[in-house]
Amino acid sequence: MVTYQLPKWQQSDLPPITTSLSDFMLIRENQYLFVDKTAYICGLFRNNKVFLSRPRRFGKSLLLSTIQELFTNGTQNFEGLAIHDLWHRPCRPVISLTLFGLNSPETFEEGLCYRLRTAFVKAGFVDARSINAKNFMELSSELEILQGRTSIVMLIDECDFPLSANLNDREGFDHNKKILRMFYAWLRSLGNIEFLMFTGIGRYQDTSMFTGQDIKDISLDPSFAYLLGYTQEELESYFAPHISAAASLLKISEEQLLDTLKRQYDGFCFDRDASTSVYNPISINNFFQQVVEKPESVPVFGAYWMNSSNAAPVLRTFLDRNKPSLAFLDDVKDSGIELSQSELNNAYTFDELNFPALLTQTGYLTIKEVTTNFQSDDDRFYLCSFPNQEIEQAYISIFFRYITQSSYSGDDNWIRKATQNLLKAFYQKNIAQVVTEINVFLCAIPYDLWINAKEATYRTYISWCLQLSVANKVRSETLNNRGRSDLEFTFNDCTYIIELKRLPQQKDPKNAVKLADVAQQQVYDRGYGFNDLVDGDTKRYGLALVIAERSRQIEYWRYFDGTHVIAENAVAPISMENPPEQAK
Repeated sequence: MVTYQLPKWQQSDLPPITTSLSDFMLIRENQYLFVDKTAYICGLFRNNKVFLSRPRRFGKSLLLSTIQELFTNGTQNFEGLAIHDLWHRPCRPVISLTLFGLNSPETFEEGLCYRLRTAFVKAGFVDARSINAKNFMELSSELEILQGRTSIVMLIDECDFPLSANLNDREGFDHNKKILRMFYAWLRSLGNIEFLMFTGIGRYQDTSMFTGQDIKDISLDPSFAYLLGYTQEELESYFAPHISAAASLLKISEEQLLDTLKRQYDGFCFDRDASTSVYNPISINNFFQQVVEKPESVPVFGAYWMNSSNAAPVLRTFLDRNKPSLAFLDDVKDSGIELSQSELNNAYTFDELNFPALLTQTGYLTIKEVTTNFQSDDDRFYLCSFPNQEIEQAYISIFFRYITQSSYSGDDNWIRKATQNLLKAFYQKNIAQVVTEINVFLCAIPYDLWINAKEATYRTYISWCLQLSVANKVRSETLNNRGRSDLEFTFNDCTYIIELKRLPQQKDPKNAVKLADVAQQQVYDRGYGFNDLVDGDTKRYGLALVIAERSRQIEYWRYFDGTHVIAENAVAPISMENPPEQAK
């Protein structure tokens, strides 16, 4: 791997940041901050046909724009960048097009032909403008004649979009797949391509892209793990003045800011060895752009990737297609989803979508660790989970509405009201109302999803309810040297330790008190809440919640501190006959 010195910005400088441009020359001409990844580009040409998968808004389009500029004008616009003295290739015509937005089956072939013809014109084949082909087969024949034996470069962005946008439309999916199959087969057959690169998100069979071995998939190659996204070193160097300014505005140290940024936006792994991680660039750029454009305002840690990448609607489409269970929710939140190397690399059909693998390819999940590593790469198994808090928090909201069958068009008022009531109850330390609002959430889940629910299911669901309303970070199964607490979080200068117990259906309800005794004693005996994750100045409170199988709700609770019980009570399950009392 090529190594190079990162520039050291003066603390007084605040280079402007763009969150919308993906054109290399526009970024250079306007002197926007540009994190130099060009040292990695030379390695791409070990193969003349490559495919790279990354989630949306990770810089794929900017990468292709940079490659286009190199082949078009050489290094004349790369002064000061790593590749300036490394690039020795001759200039070539570059055919560059994106398939983003081409999803309608009725207009897909026409749109593809128009963009391809336009791309040839921009590359210097001006006679392509006069080609009057009525379909792709006619156009491709004319383009072959036009280009002759001239060596060309082909760059295809968002190559999977026409299929990914039709995951709920079998007829549309199959129609677009047929056109793509012809397009990709034609590209692979051309003998005059010096370099061909596809970028996209998902991998789909039956398009001929992955037929044979001539297109190299580099998506999980460790050599390119840092190709897109920001490393820790790049963040701290390129954004040094922005970090200093943001920390000052937030009235925290730079170390605290970096720690928050890491939890919020780091954690994406595109490395089959699971040894590297990068920050999402659009989230980092959006965060620091605030410091440049609104220097008097306190910057906000927003869900920038989810909001800018159209990720939420795509995730809802996946959920509608696959209808995952609460068991899946448990696995994602706790240990993670186990996937094999072959599952992550495989291309899928409309009928055989691997939902966890698709979530990983699209960035909702990411590789966390290698769990099994045999001799062959295909034998590796990985644990995949949320990359960071930004993704988890946004995922919670979407998944929560899915499992409670609440829409996004107005009939989810009960969710907003329940989250507001839960927040207010914690502010007031009204634990009886806290329990009532948690039960409101619990009774919103359809009966069939609770079948065979484990204690972990309740823990995960309650954790997500708390994250929706009270605390961005709720720690599940926090480990110390004597055990694992169920849930811990800090709110309003107080740390809460929640211990859950299940009351089996056949047991006497009076046993709920005994279970609360056990839960409270566990907190004391095992020292839950008294570990390095908890600020020593915060007050600590325990909350034992006994959930009855017969109602699938909390039917007894106990609130205590380090020495005694503060309050406790039995709770009648919420029903039509016993509606919840509204928080005052």
